[in-house]
Amino acid sequence: MAFEKFVPPQAAGTRPRATIRPSGLISFDAASVAAFGLESAKFAILFFDKTRKIIGVKISKKNDEEGALQMSRRRRSVSLKSPQFFHQYGLSIDESQRFEVARDPADGMLLIGVKDVKRRRGRRPKKA
Repeated sequence: MAFEKFVPPQAAGTRPRATIRPSGLISFDAASVAAFGLESAKFAILFFDKTRKIIGVKISKKNDEEGALQMSRRRRSVSLKSPQFFHQYGLSIDESQRFEVARDPADGMLLIGVKDVKRRRGRRPKKA
């Protein structure tokens, strides 16, 4: 008889999540680091889908790509900071919030849905 591998189902508290802070810091928890192989992540490029309100994070090993931001590692989490990104798209985060993280099967980009985040009122920033 052949052995069959048992993989326990993920508990509710171990799903990959990201925390976004008012300072513009996006931090991926230990479950995200393990699920998406972020241990060796050095740089990331941010994207935003205005219609679906989804932040895309493309992991990069090169810092010479346009828009590449350095990622920092703390204990078991990985983070990047870009307050300009949230200002550019008028996303207002008043207190730290946690969001589920998924991987786009088409291009491998990490997706963070921010539908519940309010957009700032007023004029949109001018594009450079």
